[in-house]
Amino acid sequence: MLSKRLFSTSSRQLTKVAVSKLGNGITVITKPSSGKQAVGVYLNSGSRAENAYNSGISTLLGNLVTSSKSSKDALVNEGVKYYSSNAKEVTGLLSATYPRGNSKGALSAIKNTLESLESIVSDEVVLGEQKEKSIALTEAFENSPKDMVIEHMIGTAFQGTTLGLPKYGKAETIEVLQSLDLKNYLSKNLVSSNIAIVSVGDEINHESLAKFASQLPSINSGAKADFPETSFLGSDIRLRDDTLPQAHAAISVLTPGLHDTHAYYTGLVAAQINGSYEGVASPFSPFVGSTLAQLLEENHLIDSFDHFQLAYSDVGLWGGYFASHNVGCYDETIHFALKNWNRFSTGTVNEIEFAKAKAELKLRLLKAPACPVQHSESLATKAFALGYVPSEEEISSNVDSVTSSAISKWAQKYLYDQDIAIAGNGQIEALFDYNRIRNDMSTLRW
Repeated sequence: MLSKRLFSTSSRQLTKVAVSKLGNGITVITKPSSGKQAVGVYLNSGSRAENAYNSGISTLLGNLVTSSKSSKDALVNEGVKYYSSNAKEVTGLLSATYPRGNSKGALSAIKNTLESLESIVSDEVVLGEQKEKSIALTEAFENSPKDMVIEHMIGTAFQGTTLGLPKYGKAETIEVLQSLDLKNYLSKNLVSSNIAIVSVGDEINHESLAKFASQLPSINSGAKADFPETSFLGSDIRLRDDTLPQAHAAISVLTPGLHDTHAYYTGLVAAQINGSYEGVASPFSPFVGSTLAQLLEENHLIDSFDHFQLAYSDVGLWGGYFASHNVGCYDETIHFALKNWNRFSTGTVNEIEFAKAKAELKLRLLKAPACPVQHSESLATKAFALGYVPSEEEISSNVDSVTSSAISKWAQKYLYDQDIAIAGNGQIEALFDYNRIRNDMSTLRW
């Protein structure tokens, strides 16, 4: 039986998700599941823990771990497959899937890899190879118009701060990173208070994972460094490219982060009311899509769009992404989209739209990722930002608590007549200048 003295706080059970913080500072999370098994080590770091001179170091570190000799041995000897990931505030140092019946082998492989990190980052040959792989990842990301414009939108919104750095890093900084940089990064970020060890599956129970985490000799104790402060700047960035067949743009306003639960869920409901539109990829969109989707589709002004509520630990961005082949009328696409946004502040969203959006949102939020690695990363992200993992009942209750009047108050505070961040790419000649678009945030009314 694991001694209770290992825990600085008691285990919190939230609809099968158990979250505990050990005496050494490590967060332990377990989610029973009858599906595929996964266990991973996550850092509360991500690109936000980088700077302008080492941007991409988290991505490079993950690639080094998954391509190391320890990773290959884990696959050959134990059937354990390693993955890594990087986001704005979370780095998936290593996530492992493993065959049923071999949870001990998976934990043993992870322990061996963590103990070998210094030698892994010291291998100059592998380091050179993984620099190329990491640079290729940043280039592939830039070749996805939607991902690219949203990333640049975040970059211009929070320019000059670490939150504005690209999550996969920059090629020019990755290219010059050395082993010493990686060792310095590990010394600052691979500390107990900055780590979450997460298990998804039914073979590793909470007590055994906590015991495993408490006995890791390679993890130094220490306090997590706070993320640098950030600030929002109304601004735009445009990368006109007439060789692309479409015009792409993402527009957003500043909203609170995950710490403001009510504002976060209100923003989610507002985003779901306008929802997304996939064009020819979704033949039902013209019939069951949002009011905005029907308006833009009927007038041939849109190919696809998506609304989002991005939220980090302290700040967020609410907005939309719009892509259209009708580049000559792209100004009208944005005009009518922003005109639709102002429906929130005037309270003209009807009850049918409102109820439909809340039902769709609950289905989306309560659906667990099919991939156990993605599921474990999602659990780590919530635990880092909130200190716990919300239960299904809590999520559903938060969505239900959003009322029509709450949407109006939220929009009047965060949406109506607020500065915006814009990123555009492709054939964007018809995309109005910043001031014209900014004026649409206050002058439009139904």
